[in-house]
Amino acid sequence: MLKGLNQDELAKIEKITLYDDPHTTAGWDWLSKFTQIPTEHIEIDRVTDRKSLVDVRMTASVVTDFYRDGITSFIIVSSDSDFWGLIESLPKAKFLVMYEYEKCGTAIKNALAQHGIYYCAIDDFCTAGTEDMKRAVLFAELEKHLPSLVGENPLDLTHKIYEATRVTATMKEMENFCNRYVKTLRLKVNSEGKFEIEIQR
Repeated sequence: MLKGLNQDELAKIEKITLYDDPHTTAGWDWLSKFTQIPTEHIEIDRVTDRKSLVDVRMTASVVTDFYRDGITSFIIVSSDSDFWGLIESLPKAKFLVMYEYEKCGTAIKNALAQHGIYYCAIDDFCTAGTEDMKRAVLFAELEKHLPSLVGENPLDLTHKIYEATRVTATMKEMENFCNRYVKTLRLKVNSEGKFEIEIQR
């Protein structure tokens, strides 16, 4: 998504702050490797398994940025619609909201439109340059499974990797990844004279 923006547009983004909890994908840890924009990753522990505090923490941080640091414009990229309370609490701030089709209902879209807040679906946004990041995240997850490969079915392992990273893919894309990278894993001797498994990148 960021690689689809030109340099002037990127220069307007002061920082990226990622809020999530331990139940979300490890893929966020890789974002800073694919952009020069300062990136902060804040992981918030849950009080209970059923209740995430991500929205509360994000609201507190945005309010602080607005009043203390003088930041007046925010882009919210969210997989749900729990951000409305934040928007209402800062009527003088400017917001752009990006949501997921399946997780944002008509009511919240109508509320955004009535308040003159521009919104769009992440699904429709340019995904230029995301393949490199997806591949890096998938390789990192595959490497976690290397010590316990014996007895694993290659396609089952591929499904586990995609599920763990939450990378969206068709069955054909997963089969291609399996055939190209999982089934071609190679045993080699490293510089220390020890066996290791290598991914054919």
